[in-house]
Amino acid sequence: MASAEVNPPSSTQPVFWSHLLQWIRSIPRSAILSMVGPSLLLILGYFGWRFYGAKHYDAAFYGIEKSNIVINAQPAWLKTSIVEQVFADSGIGKLSMLDSQTPAMIARAFDAHPAIRKTHRVEPRAGGQVFVSVEYRIPVGMVQLPADASDETGRASPRWLPVDGEGVLLPTVGFFEKEDVLNYIHIFASNLSIDMQRKVGTPFGDPKVEDAAKLCALLASIREQAKIVAVYVHPAQMVEKTRWLLEIETQGGPRILWGSAPGMESIHEPSFRDKYSRLKDIVSNRDEWSKPKIDLRK
Repeated sequence: MASAEVNPPSSTQPVFWSHLLQWIRSIPRSAILSMVGPSLLLILGYFGWRFYGAKHYDAAFYGIEKSNIVINAQPAWLKTSIVEQVFADSGIGKLSMLDSQTPAMIARAFDAHPAIRKTHRVEPRAGGQVFVSVEYRIPVGMVQLPADASDETGRASPRWLPVDGEGVLLPTVGFFEKEDVLNYIHIFASNLSIDMQRKVGTPFGDPKVEDAAKLCALLASIREQAKIVAVYVHPAQMVEKTRWLLEIETQGGPRILWGSAPGMESIHEPSFRDKYSRLKDIVSNRDEWSKPKIDLRK
């Protein structure tokens, strides 16, 4: 009887992995923990410092203190601290002077304040002090609103709103008192386009006001000398090539028809420089000053 010899296939184990597994099994668990534990702590410590600790360290030792921020002198119309407002609203106290982007972020924070026209530079100094050079907006006129004007909540809106020479609406809360209205040229315009949700630090939104504001800015230097009280905005006649005609009211002197806004003169109209020069002559000439009305367009 024939018999068949059956040889089962030999299974070859990978020598390297087999020895590695045996070596790992031979290591005591306490030894493994002694290696894994410090390594894990090292990794956690690195990422904790990288994403949390370093920032808090920088804030603690290289952070920006409100008392260390210095800006150029505020104009008289600003009655509250710009630094305090920017510091409270922007969160720049969380920045670090070690970050190269910090000066730019400080500049943007000050630019966002409605009373600031432009931030020119941010200069870190010794002892953690930061000097910020800003250009302030200067109010030149007070726009009278209609008596029935109200905001989106139905509350009565202020009757007078300050604007600068670019027609940008300036903040009122904490800056202006009722008596301050008399210190600026009044702007009167009918049919104002009023957005009661307008934002301070942005253009008023009505070209009549913006044209009048340009004239107020030009007249600001001689307002007291010429006893200028107000600027009125009248619709232009059909024959005119300008949008509006501006008229100046003086106290005890003539009403002066100025014409177009500065820089927007028609072809046959004198330039605003010529008008300004003539206005100065009128103020110093008693005969001219006694006239009831003067037209500077002629």
